[in-house]
Amino acid sequence: MGEEVKEKKPNKYVEGFKGFCTFLYNPDDHTVFGRGGASWGKILIFYFFFYSCLAGFFAVCLTVMLTTIDPKVPTVVGRTNKPMVATYDSRLYTINLKQDSTKFADYKKGINALKALYDSEDQEGKGFTWNENNLGECSNSDNTRNKLIEGQPAQACLYVGLNRIYNWSPPKSESFDVLSFECNWDAGKTGSGNLDPPFTMALEHKVLDYSLTGFYPWTSMEDSGLQPIVAFKIRADATKMPAVEDQDDYKMDTFVVCNAVMKNANGTSIPLEGSRPAEFEIKYDFTIFSE
Repeated sequence: MGEEVKEKKPNKYVEGFKGFCTFLYNPDDHTVFGRGGASWGKILIFYFFFYSCLAGFFAVCLTVMLTTIDPKVPTVVGRTNKPMVATYDSRLYTINLKQDSTKFADYKKGINALKALYDSEDQEGKGFTWNENNLGECSNSDNTRNKLIEGQPAQACLYVGLNRIYNWSPPKSESFDVLSFECNWDAGKTGSGNLDPPFTMALEHKVLDYSLTGFYPWTSMEDSGLQPIVAFKIRADATKMPAVEDQDDYKMDTFVVCNAVMKNANGTSIPLEGSRPAEFEIKYDFTIFSE
């Protein structure tokens, strides 16, 4: 009696791989992905015209929609838009007057970048002009310094303005109808700021030849240009230096908070409704009083 012969079952993984390879290219039928040359040609022609029509339809819709948009008017104007005191260049929010730091050079580059923005051809003949009449000594970064030079004390500038909000005007009352800014020493969010630093601070301009209030409402960069800004000059004051025995515990940094306000003819001010302030940090040491 002979032995029973068992049929060997093919390996399913090998057969699956062979089937996949045949799907990629079948040498018997000369097909790729199950399609011959004529089939691929027909389907490519179909999808070429299909997507061409789809792209054309999208282009027509986009063109028609764009004709309904005024390029001068922002497309997003929400109720949450609030006036905010700010400066254009982030390098101007921190003034490091320490002589062992390179950050003061970055601060001066920020001033030059801001000046270049206002001196550009797009800004010519519009609204605010960057000049000595409007910004005093703060119109030139060379007038800022982090130490005593030829008898002139260290000084720096804060540049503040309001953000641009389409068709917004500062709310006026019968008497408070002039937009302005005020800056004050602040302890900062951590409470570590010196509220009596060795500096004086004052609004810096000779003749403000462009009214802040008259700039608004802002409508577009093309018509109104960049918003006006003001500068506050911070100047080292040796008379405010602490006694030698008190210098070890002296706080070597301070903060400045600048707010937008409305003033009346007497100079009295009230906060601008809904506005948000800007905070600046000033770092220093006693080398600001030496050459």
